[in-house]
Amino acid sequence: MWSIIVHGGAGAIPGPLEAQHRAGCARAVEVGAALLARGASALDAAQAAVRVLEDDPTFNAGVGATLDARGLPLTDAAVMRGEDLAYGAVGQVLGVRNPIDLARAVLEDGRHCLLVGPNAVEFARDAGVALCDPARHLTEATIRAYTARREEEARSGRRAATADWDPQEGLGVDRGNTVGAVARDAAGGLAAATSTGGLLMRYPGRVGDSPVAGAGTYADAELGALSATGHGETMLRTVFALRALQAAQAADPTEALLAALDDARARVGGKGGAILVLPDGRLAHARNTRGMGVAGQREGEALFTAF
Repeated sequence: MWSIIVHGGAGAIPGPLEAQHRAGCARAVEVGAALLARGASALDAAQAAVRVLEDDPTFNAGVGATLDARGLPLTDAAVMRGEDLAYGAVGQVLGVRNPIDLARAVLEDGRHCLLVGPNAVEFARDAGVALCDPARHLTEATIRAYTARREEEARSGRRAATADWDPQEGLGVDRGNTVGAVARDAAGGLAAATSTGGLLMRYPGRVGDSPVAGAGTYADAELGALSATGHGETMLRTVFALRALQAAQAADPTEALLAALDDARARVGGKGGAILVLPDGRLAHARNTRGMGVAGQREGEALFTAF
């Protein structure tokens, strides 16, 4: 039995955007589910679903990625296959049309797990991964958010710093933070895929949890697959993805996810959300932020959305 679930990022997402988040996530699931129904691998389905989210300006990944302190839409992404723990990830890449495709290329190349910066873009060029003008990833909303923060700096006389970000809700954007998908294919294979535009006004060179195995992304045939969203430093410091998957083995998976999120918040201070699929195909999602777009489907069942 195949199954797939996606998220569009957790945060202080305004209520009027709920319909867009549900619809965007549903479109991603439809693409991934169609592949799974035709016998595709979990990795192919998760990657394809995330690609849909990267191309949707509703979300903070690819088109719609937030801008760093220099005004650049640099992105991070990762994919992982559960059966052999194959992993591919990229960080701080600029001008890669779909960062999740570059992460997959790193996985398939097999020599390394994580490539960052301009050299990762060179790898994309060599691997035939589609590049683009970085302006493709800009939207009116991301430019507006960046401009507002710059104006705030000018008024206060202080540069944006980590302490100025709100780890509790929103992280300076109103669309959520990070997108992801996890899937189980008909043969029992598991995979996770995550992509993000990161924190608004982040320090140049900052890499969050999304491309870090065990923090924002993880898949293991014995445990399941998970993609996280929210305050990246919280997920990094608590090794969130791996710990949450381990906890889900001995408890209701939804309750385990929420408990893991609340524990991470208690220990570090940040909020977030996560989705997972277990080896038996069960799906779960949870958040301790105001909102998080979600959609999912299991073979033989209707597609569902949540927020």
